[in-house]
Amino acid sequence: MSEVIEVRSPSNLKVIGTVKRMNKDEVRGEIEEAYKGFEIISKMPLYKRTSILRKVSEILDRERERLARLLAMEAGKPIKDARVEVLRASRLFRQAADEAAIVLEGKNYRVDAYEYPPGNENRIVISTREPLGVVTAILPFNFPINSFAHKVAPAIAVGNSVVVKPSINTPLSAIEMRKILIEAGLPESAVRVVTGYSSEIGDEIITHPLVSLITLTGSTQTGLSIASRAVSLGKRIIMELGGSDPIIVLEDANIDRASSIAVRARFEYAGQNCNAGKRIIVREEIVNKFTKAFYEKVKSLKIGDPLDETTDVGPVINMESVEKLSSVVEDAKIKGGKVDFVNKGPEGGYFFPLTVISNANLDMLALKTEVFGPVAPIVSVKSDEEAVSIANSTEYGLQSAIFTNDVNRALKISRELKFGAVIINDSTRLRWDSLPFGGFKKSGIGREGVRDTMLEMTENKLIAITLL
Repeated sequence: MSEVIEVRSPSNLKVIGTVKRMNKDEVRGEIEEAYKGFEIISKMPLYKRTSILRKVSEILDRERERLARLLAMEAGKPIKDARVEVLRASRLFRQAADEAAIVLEGKNYRVDAYEYPPGNENRIVISTREPLGVVTAILPFNFPINSFAHKVAPAIAVGNSVVVKPSINTPLSAIEMRKILIEAGLPESAVRVVTGYSSEIGDEIITHPLVSLITLTGSTQTGLSIASRAVSLGKRIIMELGGSDPIIVLEDANIDRASSIAVRARFEYAGQNCNAGKRIIVREEIVNKFTKAFYEKVKSLKIGDPLDETTDVGPVINMESVEKLSSVVEDAKIKGGKVDFVNKGPEGGYFFPLTVISNANLDMLALKTEVFGPVAPIVSVKSDEEAVSIANSTEYGLQSAIFTNDVNRALKISRELKFGAVIINDSTRLRWDSLPFGGFKKSGIGREGVRDTMLEMTENKLIAITLL
């Protein structure tokens, strides 16, 4: 059995690095080391922890280009998008530092407002927020740097230590992020990175008794399986899971704007975003005009080398993804869809053609499942009610978008949509890193976002003092 795992760039399949193939015993040791780190940083004054987080932000700004190039090679993310991801991570560490004091402020309760229990007029009751212990952070392949920041920065801010399990497709970024945290002054035991196959080490990072909370960004199937096991062991969970986000385009929408945003929302990072606009629902009055505009904009995208400054779309992450996407396309053909490979990428690597399915229907996998790649089904509807029905027809409820010039109409529709966010006249891809992010139904459990994550990663403790 090989002791290392090769990391290959999805754009050209060349080996760009190796990581250790850890076993359960090694992972157990890393978790035990992380608990030692928790004992150190949980006692560290808040100003010291926030100073470290601000220093991380400074180093990320300094190392932005190097990390962006690594991200482009490792994840296949176009370099211009990779730079944005590193910038977001930098700002996120800074936001965690700025907001920690607010989240950890605690509260003074006026218990003299309550008759029971007797004697409340002689009591002072306060609450404090305390860290949980060791947090396991399971990262996705598509945002290996920003997801690291979303999970690690809040954990460190409130005094937890973290064991990070990156995707086997993109582990190099997590290793570099840990180095930056250590350079910024974080004790080495407070953040650990474990690498290996989930089938071999996944059980340990979920079930180990020293792990208090598991935060995961990944598929719904994986997340719900982990969640059920974690909860049965009394562990906290934050699950940011799958999505099949609808874009509803009404007949009074600005077609040029709606089509431009829809193309970006669907095909950014080859469609491999949880809040990508994965289903496009268009009123029949404008569906032909919209589809024509959509096609033209898809044709104008450049598919190619992620390190090329002019590339808009890179490869998908691996061959498994290519095969899944091919099955979705074949299913659409069988079920009456008109499939067009509108824009094809270069040979070599895991490039998948930018694909549009017109005449899509609810029997197709393209509308029933989460399609993690550059396939865009367009559905024609006769009414707003039908649009809402189709939008709500999946088990997912992450984000959604409505395009219309009638805000009142959009607000009425938004009340019927079962999603964690409804974006009016903009992209499903909108996310504010400090605001709650998560979904209804099987799109998640709990919410991410700097403040929400800190609250999830702390215990609320009441302290009551009876005055003698």
